[in-house]
Amino acid sequence: MAKKKIKIIKRKIKTIADYIAFVIILPLCFLGLLFFLPWIIKQRRIWQNTAKGNPTALFIKSFRIDKSEKRGFAYLLPFQNPMLDKIYFFDATNSQDADIEIEKDCYILLRKLPPFYDYIVRKGYEVTAIIFRELIAIHKITNFCVEEKIGVLRAYKHNYPALRAYIVSCFIKIPFIVDISGNYALRPITNGKPHYFKGLDRKPIFKFFLPPIANWLYGLPLRHAFHVFGRNKCLYEHAFALGAPLEKLSLLRINNFDAIFNSYDSQKPPPKPVEYPYLLFVGRLSENKFPLDVIEAFDLAAENFLDYHLVIIGDGMIRSDVEQRKERSQYKDRIVLAGRCPSETVFNWTAHAKIVLCPFSGSTLAEAMLCGAPVVAYDVASHPEIVIDDYTGYLVPFRNVKAMAEKIIYVLQNYDDARIVSKRGRELARVVFDKDKIWEKESIYYKQAFTA
Repeated sequence: MAKKKIKIIKRKIKTIADYIAFVIILPLCFLGLLFFLPWIIKQRRIWQNTAKGNPTALFIKSFRIDKSEKRGFAYLLPFQNPMLDKIYFFDATNSQDADIEIEKDCYILLRKLPPFYDYIVRKGYEVTAIIFRELIAIHKITNFCVEEKIGVLRAYKHNYPALRAYIVSCFIKIPFIVDISGNYALRPITNGKPHYFKGLDRKPIFKFFLPPIANWLYGLPLRHAFHVFGRNKCLYEHAFALGAPLEKLSLLRINNFDAIFNSYDSQKPPPKPVEYPYLLFVGRLSENKFPLDVIEAFDLAAENFLDYHLVIIGDGMIRSDVEQRKERSQYKDRIVLAGRCPSETVFNWTAHAKIVLCPFSGSTLAEAMLCGAPVVAYDVASHPEIVIDDYTGYLVPFRNVKAMAEKIIYVLQNYDDARIVSKRGRELARVVFDKDKIWEKESIYYKQAFTA
């Protein structure tokens, strides 16, 4: 017990030292910019003379390449656009170096962080290490934009990728676009964790002033971006609340799911993955996706439909919790944990699901509706925008597992009506998530960025 207390005390001391080092080093980095001014001016001049207006895009995005390869890269292809000659997905802070050609003129580029970064992290100075990580990322992105004549930057998320894009834009004046693909204001509600100040936000002395600082950091790139895309109305409003100017803000629905969902033909469905009927959950196994709620709801509903299974596709941080919850279920033999699957496999499972359960989803909800599957979703965030209760799908109160189970029973007992509802849902989804319309709207802003 004494050893454990000593270990805890040492960890707290190291955490305090880590944040003190962060506070000291951060302003020194700004002073250090004075020494890099000649390099910055040179890079800006080169970019202005050789790359400005060039129809190529660099997407700033992080990759866990082992996971991405299992999923497949088809979900990135919708980011191609007729306005672009070439696109790159660039991860400057990876654990390995790799150049992957997804398709002609579409590449994933991974760049490895130097060993000293891993050394600092292993020593417990994770917050301080972030400074070095971001400086390295900004340097690599700037060099790449100049060397490869990149005409526009696009930040896949509005946390670190957006900050990198903003700083690179300050250096070389390259226009950048930010995608709002997550509502961080909802994270406390959905048991998620913030991207900035992890851990400190739970401490009483910090929790009052850190959220405003975090929101300022989220909003900083949005106020200076060439344009900001909210992926749904909820995210559009989130971007506006963070300070994105209305004249630079647009609603652009998600399109980064495999194109096979958009071209689903109910008259020519894919092969059935199994013969038994099943409910389906697709998503990360993380707290804010609520896979445990899905198992709880299945437990409550399963006795009414003895031949039905529950299939869970995905992997994540709480996989062991999901496995343990499955083992505690009296219907564990009817719960299938399929793990992470390629997009084509997900498509096959989705196309034949009796119900797709979407507690808190983005692309999964869109994919399910495009496949004409009845969806049961929590009444939260962007869900009500396209899931009109009992008309294009089914909504239940947030975190009400009993209500989810009751809705499952209701849908399966009234399945003829559910098919009519899901057909309307598919018609709506085909309009809302039409890739050609999304590309057309997106092209307008690319054209403006290249001619600005």
